[in-house]
Amino acid sequence: MDTTIYSRFKELVTAQPDQPAIIDERSCVTYSGLDRMVDTLISRFPTFIPARVGVVMDHSLEMIAAIMAIIKCGAAFVPVEPDFPPERMNRFLTESGVDFVVTQEKYSSMLSDFTLFIVGSQITSASELYPLPDRCKADRPAYIMYTSSISGYPIGVMVGNRQVVEMARRFGQTFNISPDDVLLQYSACIVNIFIEEVFGTLLNGAVLAIPSAATRNNPQALMQFADDQYVSIISGFPYLLQELNRMPSLPITLRMLISGGDQLNPSSIGHLLEQLPVYHTYGPTEGTALTTCYCCNNGYSLASGNFPIGSPLDGVEVMLLDSELRPVADGEEGEICIAGSGVADSFTGDHRAEQLSSIAILPDGTRVARTGDIGIRLTDGNISYVRRKESEVNILGKRVVTGEVERALLATGEVSDCAVVHYQDEKGATYLVGYVVPTTSSFSLSWVKNRLAQYLPAYMIPEFFVLLRELPVTASGQVNTLALPVVLKDSAAG
Repeated sequence: MDTTIYSRFKELVTAQPDQPAIIDERSCVTYSGLDRMVDTLISRFPTFIPARVGVVMDHSLEMIAAIMAIIKCGAAFVPVEPDFPPERMNRFLTESGVDFVVTQEKYSSMLSDFTLFIVGSQITSASELYPLPDRCKADRPAYIMYTSSISGYPIGVMVGNRQVVEMARRFGQTFNISPDDVLLQYSACIVNIFIEEVFGTLLNGAVLAIPSAATRNNPQALMQFADDQYVSIISGFPYLLQELNRMPSLPITLRMLISGGDQLNPSSIGHLLEQLPVYHTYGPTEGTALTTCYCCNNGYSLASGNFPIGSPLDGVEVMLLDSELRPVADGEEGEICIAGSGVADSFTGDHRAEQLSSIAILPDGTRVARTGDIGIRLTDGNISYVRRKESEVNILGKRVVTGEVERALLATGEVSDCAVVHYQDEKGATYLVGYVVPTTSSFSLSWVKNRLAQYLPAYMIPEFFVLLRELPVTASGQVNTLALPVVLKDSAAG
């Protein structure tokens, strides 16, 4: 019988029932205690055997218990952060076809279109219900995570139980995870690192430490929490590591830092490299969070100023292919394509059809995920990330297609034409500039930004706007981005 997320978790419940599983700022639960909490939640679900369930909750012990309960039911969870713009949140949950949404009372008013299951701050285990049947299957989706499609529409990537179990195995093997480890749960639930943090911890018998939102947003308080909870591993975006690099000291129990989701620059983590191992990883949603890894200590940087993204982990094959899906030679640019145990199952949402081509079958029958990332295989086997294809870009570790931002600008009614272009500051951080042709002379930027915020999350709204009478175009009628005025950003101000 194939291992599933819950059968692997149950093995650990049996092997180490009294081992702490999750710690937050209010409480701690063991592996056996978490298992009983899961059954209690399932017994109260409004649908006995759901297929897809939304999760809109503060990060906490209860949130993880809800996710594990959804998985044990054989369903897929659809995570959305509570601070997402309401229109975008509703679209994701509606397109996914959720049977109900697990949330907290304080968020119920913005989810009035859905059947809700309200979870309080305490889940009292009903021991007489324990254990309930495990309906988790290896070939069923475990979660649906939204990203941007090639044309800029949001699209849900469906990732199965089997892929998550394999990712957790790779994570545990690569970083030598044991029950002695305490991993920080820092990342938002809408990004890959969240999957790595939660399942890389709980499927390897370690402890997941979850700070409150207030603590997470305060670097000093976050490190105090990490110190108090004996955190040994932190996985996060390069921006978090840059914050840690400026600190005079780190928790003494910290043994490793893992960066992912964006490019990592040696100059921004020089102090960290002197103290402990730092790993740079790569893993798009279609590849289930973790596909390549590079140890930065005693490593080298590229002409771009960034570290390589490393070489494939066990069970993963990374190919560099041209537009016809033919291998390119080492040293030549090609699209990063992933094969092996981590490739996502499929897609969901109104625009899934246009994304299906990103899961391709090669002539030899190999199934690959086309990531849309351009890379180069170096002579030592490591891979250099070069850029996103076309109008795609990573901001704060999240994929953004500028076409989606342009459509949102036009939908405000205040803009007759526009172009959204991305630039990088001196530290390599990406920012957006919106070039707009206003509809009337009474154009109000504040109104436009407020309207954008109703649908786009903050990281997708351009930091700068430039008003133009018309957009410069090439002879073929395309926007001439090279003729647009460049807006420079001081990295020290960001």
